[in-house]
Amino acid sequence: MKQTKALFLLLIFISLTNLAHAQYSLGTTGQLMIPTAEMQETGTFMGGANFLPEKVTPSVFNFPTMNYFVDMTLFSFIEFTYRMTLLKMTTGTGRTGYHNQDRSSTIRIRPIKESRYFPAVVIGANDLLIEGATPYWGAYYGVLTKTIDFHSGHQLAVTAGWYIHQGDKPAYNKGPFGGIRYTPSFCKELKLMAEYDTHGWNVGAAMRFWKHLSVNVFTREFTCVSAGLRYECTLIH
Repeated sequence: MKQTKALFLLLIFISLTNLAHAQYSLGTTGQLMIPTAEMQETGTFMGGANFLPEKVTPSVFNFPTMNYFVDMTLFSFIEFTYRMTLLKMTTGTGRTGYHNQDRSSTIRIRPIKESRYFPAVVIGANDLLIEGATPYWGAYYGVLTKTIDFHSGHQLAVTAGWYIHQGDKPAYNKGPFGGIRYTPSFCKELKLMAEYDTHGWNVGAAMRFWKHLSVNVFTREFTCVSAGLRYECTLIH
C-alpha cells in the first residue's frame, strides 16, 4: 500500500512539472476518459499502461485494476487500439488475484477534418472486433472537436459527443459526453483537462517529456486518482 501511494505521488509531481492528444485511460486518442475528434499523425504508434480505480471502470471491475495497450494510426483518418485489462478472480484452489484479463479494442474513423469554421468529426466503436469476449466497454460514438487558438498563443479545445450502447450487457457508456482542454502558451507539452464522461466529472493533466514519454493523472470528482504512462513514436513517415 505504501509503495502504491508513493507511485501516485510521484506521478502527480511529474505531471505538474513537463503530447499528442490521447484518451489516456483507454490508450486511444482523446482526453482523460472521453474520445475527441482529433487524430494522430499517420504512422503514429502508442503503447503504455494505466492504473484504473473501480470508480472509472465498468461494474465488473469492482476492484482497482490496470490496463496495458498498443495503438496505431494507420492513416491520418483511421486508428486502431488493442488493450488488456486485468480481471480479479478466484481459482479452483481458492486463491484470489488478477488471474485473468479482459480483451478490448477501439476503432476510430475521421470522415471530416477540422477547418477554420467547422469542427472535426470522428465516429468510433469500442469492443467491436473482439470475438468470444464480453464487451464490457462496448459502445459506438460520434464526437466533434473544435480547437480555438488565441493570439497570445494559448489554445482551447472543446469536445462534445454521444455514446450509443452496444452488446447485451448493461450499458457502461451511454448518452452525452464532453470536455475542454487547455494548452498554455508557455508550455505546449502540458495539457489541462476537464470533462464529463456520462458517469461523472474528471479533472486532470498530462505532460510529455523527451518527445516520446507522456505521463497523465486525473481524479474522478476528487474521490479517487488514476494515472498512467505512455510511449509515443512515429513508425511510418
